[in-house]
Amino acid sequence: MECRLAKEKLEEYSGNALIILQYEDGLLVKGKLAGVIETARKKGGFRAEKNEIFQVFPCREINADRLILIGLGKKKKSTLEDIRKAAGTVIRTVQNLKRVAFLPIDNPKETIPALVEGSILGNYRFDRLKSEKKEIVLKEVSFFEGNFRFPESKLNEVTILAEGTCAARDFANLPANLLTPRKLAEDAVKLGKKNNIKTTVLNEPDLKRLKMGALLAVGQGSQNRPRMVVWEYKGGRKNSAPLVFVGKGVTFDSGGLSLKQVQGMEAMKGDMGGAAAVISMIPVLGKLRPRINVVGITPLVENLPSGQAYRPGDVLTASNGKTIEVISTDAEGRLILADALVYAKQFKPKYVIDIATLTGACMVALGVHIAGGIMGTDQRLVDLLMAAGERSGERLWQLPLWDDYRPLLNTTSADMKNSGGKWGGAITAGKFLSEFAEDYRWAHIDMAGMDNQESDHPYQIKGMTGWGVRLLSRFALTQSGRK
Repeated sequence: MECRLAKEKLEEYSGNALIILQYEDGLLVKGKLAGVIETARKKGGFRAEKNEIFQVFPCREINADRLILIGLGKKKKSTLEDIRKAAGTVIRTVQNLKRVAFLPIDNPKETIPALVEGSILGNYRFDRLKSEKKEIVLKEVSFFEGNFRFPESKLNEVTILAEGTCAARDFANLPANLLTPRKLAEDAVKLGKKNNIKTTVLNEPDLKRLKMGALLAVGQGSQNRPRMVVWEYKGGRKNSAPLVFVGKGVTFDSGGLSLKQVQGMEAMKGDMGGAAAVISMIPVLGKLRPRINVVGITPLVENLPSGQAYRPGDVLTASNGKTIEVISTDAEGRLILADALVYAKQFKPKYVIDIATLTGACMVALGVHIAGGIMGTDQRLVDLLMAAGERSGERLWQLPLWDDYRPLLNTTSADMKNSGGKWGGAITAGKFLSEFAEDYRWAHIDMAGMDNQESDHPYQIKGMTGWGVRLLSRFALTQSGRK
């Protein structure tokens, strides 16, 4: 599907549908179309409630085959996220049409990006494993600018970020038998070559040489051996400190010997959502070429029970020499991130951000599909990420990282244990990670609850969401000086 800025005059547009978003309490168009909308309200029962769709065809006032109205609710309560949702909803309605166009609403500088994102994300399908695929006829979506001139470069940027999200969805939706640590690492290398970004894979001997005892322990129960992918985008000055993004990549998480419940375990193929987001930044940076240095680190493992699996009670030694008593083998994500965070130090980073489907406790605290949790050692970094989240629609909410939580990790057998218990679980997990994120400014994003959609959403069909790509990419672009 191609997204383009409409070059023709509105009255000349000859596509299959012209789409107008509409508030409950005010018209957004003037002239003849205003009369059509008033008639739809008075005689057709159109109320412009959120995501309500009303179609008029034929419509003599336009050259397009039909007019489609979609509601935004009350203007004061409407947000850019509502616009994304409206676009995603209506796009799924018109997938059997070839060409459609959106009229501008309010401030096109802000609303066109939301319409583009909603359109691309709403049009996404994952059917590559089905023998019968549903054809999506829609080939072109146009956006009228009104009196505002929207830059083509900005349209391209927003399109690439949304496509990056779709790439992350593709990774996370693949079943674990098709996306092992080795296969994901190979795919990352292919993306790196395609986008001229240096991508390196550390295999098991490399991880042993680096003394990554925590990461290796998690992966030792599976015949699919662990990997770690490191990519380096060099768009800034040679000596400029890079941003480092670390993504948790558990391609399947059974819980190990601390076995999860059967119900819902199939969704654990998506426990590499953090890695999917970081790896899917490769084409974003490769296409947009921002003037900044960025490093991606993704530890990749499969957490399975076997005679070789690590056990509760084991004591592991991470690559910084700290020892960890294993309380639960299902608290594995923080273990692989620990070694990856230590590895990040060598890049002398400006900031380090890790992103992970880490704790059910974060889902309990913040719910699902609403906001990810964030905590960190640098408040400015946390604030910048939260601002990027508001802009991208992938919102964050800050949790405390107080020292008061550290005693919950104490144990008589090692420097710390890998689980602080039931209470404050998201925070104690963050506190655990902070022990390995020393000597640089760091933030941790817990995306648990944001990675998987159990039913259709206006611009996210059931399945993996690709959450985090737009958030991290927007942060990186802002750091490069792009507005």
